[in-house]
Amino acid sequence: MTNRLAAARQALSELRDPEIPTVGILELGMLHDLREEDGVMVVELLPTFSGCPAIGVITDEVQKTLVEAGLEPLRVLVRADLPWSTSMITETGRRQVAEFGIVPPPPRSLVVEDVVCLNCHERNVALVSRFGSTPCRATAKCRSCGEPLQLFKPVGVSSGA
Repeated sequence: MTNRLAAARQALSELRDPEIPTVGILELGMLHDLREEDGVMVVELLPTFSGCPAIGVITDEVQKTLVEAGLEPLRVLVRADLPWSTSMITETGRRQVAEFGIVPPPPRSLVVEDVVCLNCHERNVALVSRFGSTPCRATAKCRSCGEPLQLFKPVGVSSGA
């Protein structure tokens, strides 16, 4: 990796998701590609969900961050033609999601019996709605402690174990 690409990756490592500010876009797996083409830095981003309201803000922040780091010329692209998957979230990203108070996505399709309450750490959760405050979240409630929970929906993962 060239020094310029390493500098870009370092600068981008500080960017956070505007909807989940404890988690970085790199930890979410949103950086698909970072390369140079004919002296132009090309940054390819994957939105977490089609129509994600935060992707415009993230794109602007990536552009602003790299310009401020003196890494022009550059081009930031959003790749809507490639699927993002919750399996792309790093272990650090999963911890960062939990720090915000959202249950990280399970490694397979949403099975409420697998969900651990972030408050009491029990596996006694009831799904309230597959729809939450944003397209990437579902709503649940812990039967043990009564706390409402937001769940990060699994996307692009297998339905098996």
